[in-house]
Amino acid sequence: MPAVKIPATIAAEVATPVMGRALTAAVFALVSIFWPHANNQVLAYSLAAFMVISAKFIWDYACAPSAPKSVRGLYAIAAVLMLLAGLVMAFRPDTTVIVIAASTAWIVAGVLEIVVYAKHHAQFLPFKDQLVTGFVSLGVGGALLLGMGMDAHALLGLAGGGAIILTVFELISAFGLRHAAKEPTPGLWS
Repeated sequence: MPAVKIPATIAAEVATPVMGRALTAAVFALVSIFWPHANNQVLAYSLAAFMVISAKFIWDYACAPSAPKSVRGLYAIAAVLMLLAGLVMAFRPDTTVIVIAASTAWIVAGVLEIVVYAKHHAQFLPFKDQLVTGFVSLGVGGALLLGMGMDAHALLGLAGGGAIILTVFELISAFGLRHAAKEPTPGLWS
């Protein structure tokens, strides 16, 4: 059975938000790897920036013209939680507060992405990727909760590890979408 291809118009609509999310995760991952002596402020501000910018790209993805409008509420919840988590972390750079805020946002966003996949991937082919991003978010949120007693540098490493996985997957997805967006739609004679 041949693989179902994403139509070029749909791929073009979502390629930019997916690439934006990938690049945001990549920058955060680089910060998490190369910051030598991360403290609470580095953890809080870099993670807050990651959450806020990711929320923007998640919302842009949900607002693609061909995306089902029924999922916008789920994505709005995820985006708002990520924005709120970012604000809380920026104003309260305490490791416990950071872990609770980031874990909550990642776990809820992950669950919502898995729900989007389960209920809507047949309607909108790009939603097939939400299964992986959902489980990555769940994993990172859970890892942060398990690492609650760790210092800021270790927590940044946990969050950055998840960002690396997200980066790789989202880059593969984004490049696949860009490729699909450039392919001509098969006609009667192709």
